[in-house]
Amino acid sequence: MNSALVKPIARFLSRQGRVDFGPVRDPRARRGRRWSTQALLGTLLLGFVAVERTLRDVEALTLRLGALGRKLGIHKRLPDSTLALFVSRLTDERGLRQCLVNQVRAAERRKALVPVRLPINMVVVDNKTVWCSRSKVDPQAQKAHHDGFTTYNLRYVNAVLASAASQPCIDRRLIPARTNECGVFPQFFAQLVKTYGRGPFLELVSTDAGITSADNARLVDAAGVGYLMAVKGDQPTLFEEAQRLLGSGAKKQAGYVCEAKTPWERYKGRRVRRELFRCRFEGWPGWESARQLWRVKQTTETPDCERNVENRYFVTNLPWGRLKSLEVLAVVRAHWAIEDGLHWTLDVVLREDKQVWCKQGKAVRMLSWLRAMAYNALRMLRDRHLRSDDNRHRRWSDLTRDIVAALQAPSLPRGTLDAEVVGITL
Repeated sequence: MNSALVKPIARFLSRQGRVDFGPVRDPRARRGRRWSTQALLGTLLLGFVAVERTLRDVEALTLRLGALGRKLGIHKRLPDSTLALFVSRLTDERGLRQCLVNQVRAAERRKALVPVRLPINMVVVDNKTVWCSRSKVDPQAQKAHHDGFTTYNLRYVNAVLASAASQPCIDRRLIPARTNECGVFPQFFAQLVKTYGRGPFLELVSTDAGITSADNARLVDAAGVGYLMAVKGDQPTLFEEAQRLLGSGAKKQAGYVCEAKTPWERYKGRRVRRELFRCRFEGWPGWESARQLWRVKQTTETPDCERNVENRYFVTNLPWGRLKSLEVLAVVRAHWAIEDGLHWTLDVVLREDKQVWCKQGKAVRMLSWLRAMAYNALRMLRDRHLRSDDNRHRRWSDLTRDIVAALQAPSLPRGTLDAEVVGITL
């Protein structure tokens, strides 16, 4: 534990606004309520931020809270059975989405979401499975067969603002059982445009190959938004044309000129270098909105000096001069921010795929929204509030211990805000 961080963390948790759960409809009858909706949802959110494993651990956390707990309105033990019963009855997914949007908007007003990683505001869209089981825990779970077993997967399509320092999740949408991420993208994109408008977030929308289609590209372009779509074998004609125009070899090929390359970088114990090849691409049937094709050749060198080369192709409607060559490589690298940031944190740190807390009713869905808000809070704490480079690279386990220490501190630093409700802020 780093005792020097306890006060800054406590100040962050109690001072910089809060998640207001007012938009969420309470499923309980008015008579006999002992805990408010704000207190119950705020306690669950606090449990995720503290990376507790079960609802029983969340109950134990409410017993250990110090002055910060009192400031946040938790004055006594909150039973795990009360939390489980409440979240199993909760069905207002629209209200929880509004809470997430309000959380992002509050950070935007504080100018905490300006682009610092990239020269353009970039939103990355991809899907994620939030729960997989051999039993159908939700009517919208998708049926799949794997290794002789039948499984049911509950999936969401997520949007991450990759250009911001904290790379927050700005919106989500359930993928219904009878469609996929490509089929739900038009509704999700319309939802993004309605919520955030064409700016400042929606300058460039990046998607994986599962969403790539001429119809989706035409939809984004018609809204006046840039798109960057990965091209793979799912689009065979376009993929073959990209290979013909840009090359596909691991070694240097005559006629294909590398426009820019990054220096060798260390990544997970390996050395990585990226090279850019691009060409103009206009008037292709069905893809009239497209203007460029990109190939990024990534060379990975292991400690044993073995080299692996991978070529990745992209189609975009960005004008040729909008991004410089090295900026293109930075944008392509940020294309995987949603996997390395949001999805990795949800799975590994917050244990979304292993410890769901409650499976009754629509609890899996409701808790997935709270996890997304907890991710936003944790990233904003590490990447914006704790400003030093050492703090930005702290392990999640170390940061979690500091958060718990701040929650258990007997006194608060001067200048913290009195609060009557539980809330974790951006």
